Amino acid sequence: MELRDYGTALRRHWRTGVGVALACLLAAVVVVLATPITYRATAQVFVASTGEGTSGAQFVNQRVPSYPEVARSRAVLDPVIDDLGLDESFADLRARVEATNPLETSQIDIAVTGRDAAEAARVADAVAEEFGTVVEQLERPAGGVAPVDLTVTNPATVPTTPAAPQTGLLLALGLVAGLALGAAAAVVRSRLDGRLHSAEDVRAAWHGADDVPVLARPTGRARRSALAGDPVAVLARRVEALAEDRPVSVALVSPSADRAPWSLAGDLALRLRAAGLPTTVADLGGDAANDGPARVRLSVVSPLLAPHDWRRLADTAHVVVAVARGRAQRVDLAELGTILSGAGIRPLALVVTRLRRGGADPQPVARLEGTPARPAASVPAPR
Repeated sequence: MELRDYGTALRRHWRTGVGVALACLLAAVVVVLATPITYRATAQVFVASTGEGTSGAQFVNQRVPSYPEVARSRAVLDPVIDDLGLDESFADLRARVEATNPLETSQIDIAVTGRDAAEAARVADAVAEEFGTVVEQLERPAGGVAPVDLTVTNPATVPTTPAAPQTGLLLALGLVAGLALGAAAAVVRSRLDGRLHSAEDVRAAWHGADDVPVLARPTGRARRSALAGDPVAVLARRVEALAEDRPVSVALVSPSADRAPWSLAGDLALRLRAAGLPTTVADLGGDAANDGPARVRLSVVSPLLAPHDWRRLADTAHVVVAVARGRAQRVDLAELGTILSGAGIRPLALVVTRLRRGGADPQPVARLEGTPARPAASVPAPR
């Protein structure tokens, strides 16, 4: 697909893209609402050597990376639970405590999360104090002095903003993911879409479309063109040219059996009458209105006509194929093209326009299955 194809897919299926984006954004909102609000308090402990010279510093550098696990050990957390009277188990408190050693430092950061900001800060300070005491005891040789000294340099402060959920980040991620997935969904739906939306789609579906004019509303600034901006007006001029020398019959057919082109027939008749051409359209009984001699006779036929009816039609009328924009299926148009080609019919034009479901007449009419909602005209009289 080219870049223009992606743009077309997004334009045609923007509702799918927006729906997926909104769904992802809604999912992010649900995550935000479902995530409990927690606060994070951090205390910093500095590890210093009590020895002199470089050997003491080397000892600290070697031992400090192992200290974070000590901070989360039972030797540290059990006394904290007892001292603070916490109503939780060792495993529960351990899950809330995190200890890290920043790279190339002799510092230990002890962070505690909790739903109560003040309680998180109080626990962080207690863990830091107990951690220092335990490490000094572990490192002290029998009858000697501990080679390290741990000091709480930065006691925890009561956090004022929650650490989770990160509302802004989650919503931003939901929106970005939604836009990306929405665009992908629109492209996938475009690739799977078998409907006809443009003149290019019609030409691709109709075999031999290079020999048949495809009339469709142009895009961009060309939509305002006085000559080519309205496909029905273009069709009316071509029919008018045919009717200059003799009366003509025009049969309109849609590849979509549930969208008979009665609205197109009515619009075309109005334009031809405005141009001074007496025009009739078949009524509900299949007969043309008796308004006097008609220069142009319009009728609507079913795409489900029998082969012999198509062959008769080839000798009596010009055929216009009305393609319901955004509704007609590629396979239906391709099959109609095969039928017309087999009957020796070369359409006057393929018109891409909007057609209402069931035709222009809403009242029920007894008909065979598959025929237009408004009964199709009988095969027009010879032109």
